[in-house]
Amino acid sequence: MAEPVSGGRRARISAELREAIEGLLAARPTGVGLTLHDVRVMLQSNHSLWSQEGELLHPEDRTAFLIEIDQLIDQHGGETPARNLLGASPQTSAKR
Repeated sequence: MAEPVSGGRRARISAELREAIEGLLAARPTGVGLTLHDVRVMLQSNHSLWSQEGELLHPEDRTAFLIEIDQLIDQHGGETPARNLLGASPQTSAKR
């Protein structure tokens, strides 16, 4: 069963995935949210994702994001609002 993203136990996400989610949310019309499933679909699509430094997302980074988002979906459920993860503690990521 999926765990909620609230209370004392927070999801841990990488700073890179947090940045990607923030970018995806910023591109949405005001008031339109994203679920974890939506984020996965967008990451899987051919949409170009850019880093804060203005660099195109490398295919290996995209793969790492998909693995991480799949783990979050398994843990919290695909219908969890992606915005809920932005309050989570950043996880230091290993070199991808």
